[in-house]
Amino acid sequence: MTEPQIVDTADYRVIHHCLRIAPHRLAAALTDFEAGDHARARAIERWWRGYAGEVLAHHTIEDEIFFPQLAARVPVVADHLAQVDGDHHRLDELMAAAAAAMTRLAASAARVDADSAATVVRELAELMDRHLDFEDEDLVPLFPRHFTVAEYAAMEKAAKSSLSLAQAAYTVPFVMHWAPQEESAKLLAGAPLAMRLLYRATRRSHARLTQLALGRAASAAGVLR
Repeated sequence: MTEPQIVDTADYRVIHHCLRIAPHRLAAALTDFEAGDHARARAIERWWRGYAGEVLAHHTIEDEIFFPQLAARVPVVADHLAQVDGDHHRLDELMAAAAAAMTRLAASAARVDADSAATVVRELAELMDRHLDFEDEDLVPLFPRHFTVAEYAAMEKAAKSSLSLAQAAYTVPFVMHWAPQEESAKLLAGAPLAMRLLYRATRRSHARLTQLALGRAASAAGVLR
């Protein structure tokens, strides 16, 4: 007898891992920033824009695709979504504050602006950890219990289709950079041809940007949570 297929949420967890680790690395890079390094200041601001775009895209996908369908299938989820909405709102506020701080840093390359940016990013990283802990523990495990493989695959397809090409050019190499090696290999093997080609076209430029922006903090070493 063929064993029933079970929804695999590994990709979801990997993306959460990347969203977690990146702001911690950025805060470390800002702490190490040397005043007057205009090239690095501009690189940090550019790297930040890509990360911010990925956070916005991910939250939009959750708010418009994954969580409404989950709430329709599991009514108690509606109670949890109030916390999700509150977290997303606060994250939006911190993202806006961080964006303003990055703009100031890119213009000045001043130590005081790097310190200001680091303070906001650390708060963002701490909230991101708490928020993703909640989703990983209370929401993501519900998908395998209440959806078929085909139903979940349809949601994943809709999510990927909603990502603009410009954002995908950042997101694809970003995720591949921060994902643990064994997970990134699985992601690449299971990715559509178009995504694999995009990765090949963008990985080197993204690696250069990440190295310039984050310096010693660009290491992807970390434990998947």
